[in-house]
Amino acid sequence: MLKRTLFLLLLCCTYTLSANDFLDTFIDEQIKIEAKFLDQNLSLDKKVAIKKEQESQYRKFFLQYAADKEKFLEESNPYRNQVSRLKLSINSNRHRSNSNAVDRDKVLLKGYNTRNMIRKILHDSIVATHSNSKTFYNEKVNEIIVKYLAKYKPLDSAKYLTSKQDQSSPIVQSLIKAVEDQRYLDSVVNSFSSALVEQSTHIYKTSRLADSKVFSILNTINTSPYGLKINAYLSPIHLDIAKVLLVLLVALFILIVQTVLWFILNRILQHYKLKEEDIEYIHTHITKLFNLITSVMMVHIILVSFLGMDTKAINISKLFAIFYVLSIALMLYRITNTIAYMKMEQIKKSKVIKNEVINLMIKVINGFIVIVAMIAILKIFGVNLTALLSGLGIAGAAIAFAAKDSIANIFASVSILLGDVFEQGDWIETNTVNGTVVEIGLRATTIRTFANALISIPNSELANSGVKNWSRRRIGRRIKMNIGVTYQSDFNDIRQAILDIREMLKEHHGIADQRTEYSNSVRESKLVSTEDYKGIKRTTLVYMDEFADSSINILVYCFSRTVDWEEWLEVKEDVMFKVSDILTQNNLEFAYPSLALYHPEAESLPDIESL
Repeated sequence: MLKRTLFLLLLCCTYTLSANDFLDTFIDEQIKIEAKFLDQNLSLDKKVAIKKEQESQYRKFFLQYAADKEKFLEESNPYRNQVSRLKLSINSNRHRSNSNAVDRDKVLLKGYNTRNMIRKILHDSIVATHSNSKTFYNEKVNEIIVKYLAKYKPLDSAKYLTSKQDQSSPIVQSLIKAVEDQRYLDSVVNSFSSALVEQSTHIYKTSRLADSKVFSILNTINTSPYGLKINAYLSPIHLDIAKVLLVLLVALFILIVQTVLWFILNRILQHYKLKEEDIEYIHTHITKLFNLITSVMMVHIILVSFLGMDTKAINISKLFAIFYVLSIALMLYRITNTIAYMKMEQIKKSKVIKNEVINLMIKVINGFIVIVAMIAILKIFGVNLTALLSGLGIAGAAIAFAAKDSIANIFASVSILLGDVFEQGDWIETNTVNGTVVEIGLRATTIRTFANALISIPNSELANSGVKNWSRRRIGRRIKMNIGVTYQSDFNDIRQAILDIREMLKEHHGIADQRTEYSNSVRESKLVSTEDYKGIKRTTLVYMDEFADSSINILVYCFSRTVDWEEWLEVKEDVMFKVSDILTQNNLEFAYPSLALYHPEAESLPDIESL
C-alpha cells in the first residue's frame, strides 16, 4: 500500500500531456510492442521479457490515468474530424471507382473507431470507480468490457488484401500498412482488456485516492506560471516543482514525526518511572529502529522520484518493501519481548497468570510475527499463497508423521499447563531425575538437579509418567524417627518419656498440629479433600512401636509447619535435641546394636575366689 500511494503521489505531478496525446501515445507504444511479438526471429526469453515490460507499462498507464482522472474524463471523442474526413474520402473514391483507396480509408476509419472504443471502455471504467464497493466495481469492469467487445469484430485481412492487387502501387502499399496496423491494434484491444481486468483493483484504489486534495494542489503548482518556468529547468532531469516540494515535505514530516515520537515516548517512560537502563534500551532498540524505517522511507521516496516510474523503480520498491516487512517484524518482536520483560516481575507476583503460560504466549506471538512476515514477503514476490497453502495441506500428513514426536511434546506441554502438574521453581522427582523446574518449553522441560546439572526431558515423557511434586505443600514436611532405648529401661520411664515427647511436640512452635491454621484466599470448588489438595499435614504420633532385636523402639511421626528445607532441618534438629533431653530426664539410654551371650554351664561352676 505504501509503494502504491508513493507512486500515485509522484505520478500525479509527472505528466502534463492532454488526454488525447496521453492515450494515443500509449496505444501507439502498444502497437509497436504487439508488432514485436509477431517477429519470428525473437527467442522465447526475449518475448517473455517484452511481455513483462508490457505489463509494467499497462500498470503505470492505469495508475496515471486514474490519478489524473478529472482531466482525462473531461475530454470527448477527439477523432471526429479525422472520421469526418475519412467518410468524405470514402465517398469521393467510391465515385472514382478507386476500390483500393476506399478499402484503405475503411481500414483507417476502423482504426479510429477501435481507438475510440478503447477510450470509451477506459472512460466508463473510471466513471464506475465512484462506486463505494470494490467488488461491485470489479463486476462492473467485466460488464463494460463484455458490452463493447460483443459489438466489436476484428479486421478480416483477406477481405481487403488479395493476390491480384498491384503491390507496387502507393495506394496498395498504404492499404497494406493500414491493415497491418489494424491487426496490431486488434491485438492491443485484447491485451488492453485483460490488463484492465487484472489491474481493476489498483485502478479503483488509485481513483478513490485521487479524490484527495493533495493531487489537485500538486497539479495546481505544476500548472501555475511559476511552476511552468521552474519545470523548464527541471524537466531534463525528469523532475518538476511539485515532485521536489513533495519530497521535501515528506522528509520534513518524517523528521517531525521522529522528534515528536521520541519526546512523547520519553515522557511516557519517565511517567511510569522506569529504570534508566530500561529507558535507554527502549530508545536504542525500538526508537532508533523506527527512525531507521522512516529514514529509509524518505530515501525510498527520493530514489523513486529521481528514477521515475519505470521498471527499475518498481523493482527497487520491492526491495524496500521487503526491508519494511523485516524491519517492522523485528520492531514488533522487540516491543513484545520488551513489554514482557518489563512486566515480568509484576506477572511473577500474580496468582492468576502462570509464568509458563506467559512464556508460551510470548513464543507463540514471536512465531506468529515470523509467519506473517514470511507470508508478506512471499506476497511481495508474487507467490500464489492459495496454491502454496494447498501444497502444504497435501504435505501436511507426511510432515505430521515425521514430526509426530515433536507434536506429541507440544500437546504434552499443553496438558502439563492445563493440568497444573508443576510449574517453574517446583521441586519435582521422577524415575530418572530429581530437581527444580527451570522452564516448561513447547518441546521439553528443563530441570536443574541438586548437583547443579541442567537436564532437558521431553514433555511427553513427563506427561506419561508419575511425577512427584514436592513443592505443592502448604503446611507440613514430615519428620519420622525410630528412637531405640535399651531393654534395661523401666517401662514406666518409657511411658512417661512418650507422654513428655507428645507434650513437647504439641507445644513446639515449629511442629504442625490440629491447632495450626492456614489461610485460603482462593475459593475453588473441587470434589477432593481441601487439605490433601493444598498439601496440609498436621498429624502427630508418638507411640512405643516395636520390640526390636537390640532395642525398644519409640515411633515419633510429625510434620513441621514449614516446608522449606533449611527451616525444616532446623526444626528437626531442635526436636532431636529435646527428645534426647527427655530421655535423659527419664533415665533412659539410647540403644545400640549389641549381642549378649548366655552360658547355662557358667551358673553351676563354683566361684574361684571363694575357694
